[in-house]
Amino acid sequence: MNAQTDWELKKEEDGIKVYLREVEGSKIQEYKAEAILKGKVSSYIAVMKDVNSYEELYEHTKEVRLINENDTFHVHYLVTDTPWPVKDRDAVYSSTYSQHYDTKLVRIDMKIETGYVDENDDYVRMEKADGYWLFYQIEPNKVEITYQMHAEPGGSIPNWVINMFLVDTPIEDIKMLQERAKPRKMSRDSILFSC
Repeated sequence: MNAQTDWELKKEEDGIKVYLREVEGSKIQEYKAEAILKGKVSSYIAVMKDVNSYEELYEHTKEVRLINENDTFHVHYLVTDTPWPVKDRDAVYSSTYSQHYDTKLVRIDMKIETGYVDENDDYVRMEKADGYWLFYQIEPNKVEITYQMHAEPGGSIPNWVINMFLVDTPIEDIKMLQERAKPRKMSRDSILFSC
């Protein structure tokens, strides 16, 4: 995995590298995390498709609810727990799964959707976020993973909170993904993306 020239390595921990870069027109940087983990792509996809477990998968997730799904797409509502005094954020995300025919690389594109859930006065509604996960089987028991995201959290957030989310959260998310992807029963959905 080669970082693009405009990415700056900010942290490396347990084989997970986190890069940041500026985004034109935004005060918030975009992050990209990369790692090579043990396992099979199908195991990681099974975890990603299990929306009801996102509270354990994604650090700082306070609530998650599946809204709609099929074999290659799902929509879910998610509340992000932020440290006091910052107000928690909520959003509706869609995830679209695709697999390259030749390389078997699996891509999950994520973006914020509107119109599925009414706004809640207890939270600040995020209106913009997009990113993706890439999963590529590089050896029989090794998966190359890339997790890239840019979000506009809305409202006023101190820099220390933003930095915590941009650098530390992707590392914790990948560690938890690896933990949850340890041998588990294969679901019908994960077989659709077998490698």
